[in-house]
Amino acid sequence: MTKRKQTRQRKKQNRLLIGIIITLLVLLFGINIFTIYQAWKTQQNRTEDTSRDIKNEKVTPAEPVSLEEPEETVPQKIDFQALWAINTDAYAFIEIPGTQVYYPVMQSSIQEENYYLNVTFEKVAGLPGSIFTQMINAKDFLDPITIIYGHDMLDGSYFGELKNYIDRAFFDTHREIYIYLPDRQLRYEIIAEVVFDDSYIPEILDIKNPASVPEFMNQIVAIPEPQNQFAEGAIIQEEDKLIVLSTCIGDRPDHRRIIVAKLADDKKTEY
Repeated sequence: MTKRKQTRQRKKQNRLLIGIIITLLVLLFGINIFTIYQAWKTQQNRTEDTSRDIKNEKVTPAEPVSLEEPEETVPQKIDFQALWAINTDAYAFIEIPGTQVYYPVMQSSIQEENYYLNVTFEKVAGLPGSIFTQMINAKDFLDPITIIYGHDMLDGSYFGELKNYIDRAFFDTHREIYIYLPDRQLRYEIIAEVVFDDSYIPEILDIKNPASVPEFMNQIVAIPEPQNQFAEGAIIQEEDKLIVLSTCIGDRPDHRRIIVAKLADDKKTEY
């Protein structure tokens, strides 16, 4: 073989080798591109499936979080079952700490309004009677004004110590009244001691109407009586709940002494 032929043969082989290499490179590049595409496609399918799952998933709303504090409870101080074993008309109990006032509160639904004026808790007729309310007042103490009656006994029992409130020092140091119900404990703050005329309060005021609360306070503040005492800075509004303790005055039969107290605290009780 001549030298020229050998040269042509080598060039032909080189071209063939280059072609093979280029073909292999193209095939390798194509395989890589396909592999990358397949991986991308798989990821896309996973993303779409996840999106569909999220859309189709039933979302359960979270339970609302209550920001209210649980209602405070206190132990029941009064054994109402024992009271009812004696007299089922006992529906509440009144206490003024530091005094002798510690009695059941009575109300009859079948007798006349003043039945317990001269009938005791033990159902004995005569003095000292009972501490009582009239049927005009509800038994839950939710009326704007609840009036509680009791005798001014000479020995200081029942409402006999209410006369002590004409003394400013006594007034300032015996300001709390507690009303106990079977399921609640009510704490009142005394805001006034007043010598009132013998007007029947439910006749001169609509004690079921919240507007009667400030109206009543305006009336008693205007009474020109040196014995009257008022709490400093007391603010009375229509939404306030008042109790009025009412008793006679021995040497002033045409007047009554009243102690006015405003609801300050209402708690649930438990045995």
